[in-house]
Amino acid sequence: MSAPALTPSGPEAEPAAPNSRRWDFLLDIFAMNSFSWAVAIPIELVLAGMSWSEHLKVRLMALVFNTLIARPFSMYRSWIVNRFGGGGFVNAYLVDTFVFLSFQFPLYMANMRLGGASWDEIATASITFMLIAGALGRPYGIYLDWVRRVWINTLVPLLGRRAI
Repeated sequence: MSAPALTPSGPEAEPAAPNSRRWDFLLDIFAMNSFSWAVAIPIELVLAGMSWSEHLKVRLMALVFNTLIARPFSMYRSWIVNRFGGGGFVNAYLVDTFVFLSFQFPLYMANMRLGGASWDEIATASITFMLIAGALGRPYGIYLDWVRRVWINTLVPLLGRRAI
């Protein structure tokens, strides 16, 4: 089964949900943090050679960082997708890669530095990050879209029947 092409999203494209902004915020935080941690383990521990202590310190800082930037990233992605998305798999790949790299790379470097990584570790991890950004941007876009679909199609109808 192939991944769906990018589709515009935003207030006009998504069904209304109870407390929609709060749920969008929480959903974006979950998606960003869960994806980030899964991707960071092999990059930081295996390729960059960070210790578990350094990795945990960087990931805990990333938890704070990702929580703060998850919603702005999703809004930035939606803005770019609304302008350039919807043109098939290659377009979706290029758009998600651009969004991921242009938004996440500067933050990743800053997070590594604040977490105490050496400049050599930062350089190794950053070069690796840039090289695999093409392999990360689209999967994250697919993952984010999937998490949203699951939320909208499964949980919103259930919560809509309850008083929140």
